[in-house]
Amino acid sequence: MGWVLIEIAKDRPGLLNDVTHHIRLHNLNIKSIVGGQRSILIEVEGEVEEEVINEVGSVDGVGSISAISQPLELLGFIKVAFMNAILFYVMERDPGLLEALGYEYGKELMRQLTSSFRDFRDALYASLRILTALNALTFIGIKFAPNAMVITIGGAFDEDVGMPMTKGVIRGLVDSVSKVKHKVSIARRELGYDFIIT
Repeated sequence: MGWVLIEIAKDRPGLLNDVTHHIRLHNLNIKSIVGGQRSILIEVEGEVEEEVINEVGSVDGVGSISAISQPLELLGFIKVAFMNAILFYVMERDPGLLEALGYEYGKELMRQLTSSFRDFRDALYASLRILTALNALTFIGIKFAPNAMVITIGGAFDEDVGMPMTKGVIRGLVDSVSKVKHKVSIARRELGYDFIIT
């Protein structure tokens, strides 16, 4: 039993297929694959010889490669379970902490994006799209009115606990470009939630 650790120099379509093909050519059974765009860890049955290392190392897109012969026991976190554990722990002790953390995160996200966008609205849209890409929330739309703004989302990662962090993030996004502290209330809709900012 061993592991092949591969650094990805250039991610491309078919890279993992090419790597596993070369490993299987040497009659090594692949038990599991863990990784992302920057590195891959492949568990194999059998001894990983130098020839395997050389062949896999010659695959286009592969950076450095090494074999690990010691048995490794991996520990991973499923994002939803890990986030829920944090949320439930904090909710029992100090629910305001999550909203405050979300608020600071929202302000910082907006601060980083305002230099890339000329208009507050464009930066706000971009922030909400980024949060959607990160699975923090599902942005549906925004309505601007003279004395209020309504941000509609389909759901959020902390929905099960009342969305304190999401509420803080949205308030932070809006407050980051204003000297006025806004109030945020949440109204349930048929297909999500309205965050009403006044």
